[in-house]
Amino acid sequence: MSQPWRRTLVLAAAFAVAAFGIAAVPDGRSQREAFTAEVTKGDLAIEVELSGSFVAEDKDEIRLEPKSYKGDLIITSLLPEGAAVKKGDTLIEFDPLTLERSLEDARNEVSDKQVALAKADAEARAFQIERDSTLARNRKELELAGNELAKAREQIAIEVADKEHEIKDAGDNLADARIDFEQLTQLYEERELHTATENILIDREKRRVQNLVRRLEKTKKEVALWKKYDQNKESEEKQLEVDKKEAELKQAEIKLDADLEEKQAEERKAKRELQKAERKAAELEADAAGLKVASPRDGIVFYGRLGGDSMSDVMIIGFGGQEREMRVGGRVRTHTILMTVASMERLSVQMKVLENEIQHMKPGLPVTIRPDAFPSLTVSGRLTKVDQVAARTGFLSEVREFKAYGTYEGVYPQLRSGMNCRVTVHADNVPDAVQVPVLAVFTEGGEFHCLVKEGDRTKRRKVKLGATNGTRVQITEGLRPGEIVALWDPSGE
Repeated sequence: MSQPWRRTLVLAAAFAVAAFGIAAVPDGRSQREAFTAEVTKGDLAIEVELSGSFVAEDKDEIRLEPKSYKGDLIITSLLPEGAAVKKGDTLIEFDPLTLERSLEDARNEVSDKQVALAKADAEARAFQIERDSTLARNRKELELAGNELAKAREQIAIEVADKEHEIKDAGDNLADARIDFEQLTQLYEERELHTATENILIDREKRRVQNLVRRLEKTKKEVALWKKYDQNKESEEKQLEVDKKEAELKQAEIKLDADLEEKQAEERKAKRELQKAERKAAELEADAAGLKVASPRDGIVFYGRLGGDSMSDVMIIGFGGQEREMRVGGRVRTHTILMTVASMERLSVQMKVLENEIQHMKPGLPVTIRPDAFPSLTVSGRLTKVDQVAARTGFLSEVREFKAYGTYEGVYPQLRSGMNCRVTVHADNVPDAVQVPVLAVFTEGGEFHCLVKEGDRTKRRKVKLGATNGTRVQITEGLRPGEIVALWDPSGE
């Protein structure tokens, strides 16, 4: 036998024993004769009894959702619970003093951020001007150094030309001197002039040629030394100056660009902080405008979450024992459900289903609803939804239950959200079922048995079970209609 079956039979047996025991043989007959039942055949209704409550479907939960304000709020006026309201009626109002102080601080912060932004903007623009001026000066110095380099290179070209001209002049003078010496020597030889004076003149010309030879060699050496050591000295110095100015310009550009980016980043940061402060001030202004809450619909006022299981939505104990509660002068937290405005015209039913009952729960099944507050009222309806996930019934409890939902037909003005009720779920109907009370069935060795009356004796008979409604059980094999079964073992077995 499955575990749900055992629980069902045990519970049914307990109720049945209590019922039979109260009415035990008032006319003096033995209990053995009283505890018997006939095997019958007929429709077996499978019904599940559930506890439930009425829940408003058309409702609005009222909570204050400020965008920036973080503290508690003090109630200055509110409607009493159970009040009927129209859409647009004022539900609750709060003291604006604390929020107005926060708004004033936010506005002052906006002013401070505006000054900070103006300062950062001025510093960034001033630095931009200084940067452009510094780079322009550096570029001009680089341009001047480049001009000096070009000038030095042109001057070198001139000096090279001069040096080469000196060598050429020295060579030309030597050539002229040699011609003069050759002509003079030839003339004296032709005339056969060999006087002392003539010899002196020839020696003089000879020495002049020799001097010009030495001068030409000296000039060549001097030009060679100049070309080797002095020709590019000035231009190289000018080139170094140009390179230095280029490096200084690049370094200045890198540093000044980085400093400018830093200034601009400070400006952007100041702008973001101003926007943040302005947004906060605007949100606080909107929060202040929302301190008077109007009803979004026609309905009835309830404090906290409608149908909540605890008072946590209505009253919260703060630090130091301070109460936050729904009353004039009470302190409440933001972002919590303060009220629920619900329409009573359309209610649904919420039920709790134990784990061993969930097998019978299917959307669409008919239900009969009996409000606790109106015992004579019976309402017909249907299951609309059954949760797929169970929840524990308590923090330390292993018992799990599902939630099921239903609706009903008709309009019943006397019903209110939160009222408790009993719900009978008509899960199934087994036609022409051979059936006995569940007290007639017991188990042994994992099999089901009944004690069947045969004359004055009872015999144990193996049976097979079908459906059960918790009171009666279907017998699919082992019994026939009209047979008598014992509801307990008269032999004490």
